[in-house]
Amino acid sequence: MNALNKAAGCVAVALLLGCRRADTEPKWAVHEWGTFTSLQNEAGEAIGGINTDDEPVPEFVHRLANYLLLLPTEVPTIFFQGAPSCHPDVTMRLETPVIYFHPPASVKNVVSASVKVKFRGGWLTEFYPDALPDATGFKDYDARKWGTNRLFQFGPLRACTESKLTWDNLKIGGDWPLTNATAHVWTSPRAVQAASVQTASGESEKFLFYRGVAHLNAPLKISRDTNSDELLFRSQLEDLATDKPPAIRSLWLVDIQADGKIAFRPLPSLTLDRNPKKILAHTPAVFSPGDFNSGNLGQLKAALQTALVADGLFADEAQALLNTWELSYFKSTGLRVFFLVPRAWTDFYLPLDISPLADLSRVMVGRIELVTPDQRDGLQKIAQYPAAQIRNEAGLLQTNFYGKITFNFSNSRPSREAERRLSEEMAQVNAGQKSLASFVSVPQSYQTYLDLGRFRNALILDEARRRPALTNFISTYRLDAYKPAQAD
Repeated sequence: MNALNKAAGCVAVALLLGCRRADTEPKWAVHEWGTFTSLQNEAGEAIGGINTDDEPVPEFVHRLANYLLLLPTEVPTIFFQGAPSCHPDVTMRLETPVIYFHPPASVKNVVSASVKVKFRGGWLTEFYPDALPDATGFKDYDARKWGTNRLFQFGPLRACTESKLTWDNLKIGGDWPLTNATAHVWTSPRAVQAASVQTASGESEKFLFYRGVAHLNAPLKISRDTNSDELLFRSQLEDLATDKPPAIRSLWLVDIQADGKIAFRPLPSLTLDRNPKKILAHTPAVFSPGDFNSGNLGQLKAALQTALVADGLFADEAQALLNTWELSYFKSTGLRVFFLVPRAWTDFYLPLDISPLADLSRVMVGRIELVTPDQRDGLQKIAQYPAAQIRNEAGLLQTNFYGKITFNFSNSRPSREAERRLSEEMAQVNAGQKSLASFVSVPQSYQTYLDLGRFRNALILDEARRRPALTNFISTYRLDAYKPAQAD
């Protein structure tokens, strides 16, 4: 990492044309953006089990293993066979880093390159085009028995875990066809003026894409002072060794209500400190009712866009990032802090090596979701539901869900159009693209659970350690955490 720092944002080797000296060659620009997401309780402690997938990517994307990431569906786990569970060791999500290649005007031909990325403390779980993965802590089934499917056999995830991806023999700058895709999580990153990339196997895209999960703490620890009702910001540098403590230049506190109204507050820049107890900043944890306004969305996006460009992205790249994470950033209810992750932190935990040499910009957004009093109230409410009510309502929901299908298909053969509409609607509900309530009536106890938001499974499992009464709800809906396979 010292070599990267001394290179002042350049990677180790140059994108060369022929055998001339690197310092006489026009350099390529390589830009990367992505998001590090974590969930913190009132003490600023990371909550595990957040291996949820807010924005599922297309099926053609390659995966380290199947059944690691939970879909954002509201359909109960008991309705699925072989559904993944919350992995208790996952305390951070690495979401959609994409790498763009921008050639200098003088470069007209296709050039070759290789890219290697390593995740300290995590698994790199999804990637495209295809790359060579290498990860500790997981097991593959016998390929001769199961074919090419990599099945979910992950062990413990620790801070010492490492995962790697290698793209060798890449071709950059050609005019190659792209795989058909309609999901905005995939089409949004494509809306950038960048050179296309192709692997030796013929897979092409406008960028390199990867994702991951990790057992890491965010560089910021945000606790809630119950006496003053303020948020207190502290450092979590841990293994990161730097001569100069990194600075966070841009931060925002954002609160989004169920009706879509937004309140946000820009926060002063701060410098991280080796002392984890030192309070770096503080701000009120709540907004006044008059602060919430649907018109604030445009202002928040503009503020983020300006900061992303100032940190090194081109304008269309910054817009692509915001468009990709429209749902998680701006439409999901909850209290969250956004900040631009210091480059030194990114380079340490996610070292990137590109050969040959280019000017490299890495702009990562930190997103810390904060547990709110409303979520605590919801968890308490679930714990107070009688066991009989939970059991009866779970049965009622299952009956209603499958009864809708049976009713539509039992007495008479439906038209092909009706059959198609029902299948499409059910697929959208199962994938989390539509609410469960849009498909079937949702009982009271389960709706209270859904109101906890997209991290509801992780929240209820974490709270069950203090409220054993929640274990009945958890077992009824089969929300138990995944038990990591131990190493042989």
